[in-house]
Amino acid sequence: MQNDGYCGIRLVRAYKALILAALLCGVIEGSNAAAQEAARNSAAPVQAAPKTDDIDQLRKTVRQLGAEVSRLKAENAKLEKYRQVDYLREQLLKEEQRIETLQKELADIGARETALQNRLDEIEPQLRPDQIEQARAGVGSMRPEEDREAMKQRLTNEKRRIQTQLDQFQQNRVRIQSSISSAEASVVTLRQRLKDAVRAAGLPNTG
Repeated sequence: MQNDGYCGIRLVRAYKALILAALLCGVIEGSNAAAQEAARNSAAPVQAAPKTDDIDQLRKTVRQLGAEVSRLKAENAKLEKYRQVDYLREQLLKEEQRIETLQKELADIGARETALQNRLDEIEPQLRPDQIEQARAGVGSMRPEEDREAMKQRLTNEKRRIQTQLDQFQQNRVRIQSSISSAEASVVTLRQRLKDAVRAAGLPNTG
């Protein structure tokens, strides 16, 4: 599979040589026919030296070049099958790596969701009036009512931010799970295509 360029050059050269040999063969045969016609029409005919050996040699060369072209075509077809196998293997590896990356993202979302949910569970009881009152106990203030309201507002805002993040994580989770399902389906298809390509190329199936 490393000789693709070299094989292509040899194939082009073989085509050119085959065409050149065919042209030479035609020219020689045409010249021979013209010489024979001239000899028949001449008052003093001159016997032309036979060119049979040269023509036979050219025909042999044409056959050899034809066989070489056929061999190079077969080799090129085999290399194309190898390239297809390599391409499918590369695509399969990319999809498997994509699945692994998505699963890591999903695990990271799960860990962050857990931390946020734990904090949300802490905030809920802290918002109760008795808990706010208890939290402010022992804290001297000239405006205790305003302080309690400020604490309640701070906890409410934090709860709202956490809930927004949790909602966003949920949307991301659905999107990632959908991407994983799509990638897994692609892996199944690519594995079957790779199996078929390996069989067509006559390579050992390593699974």
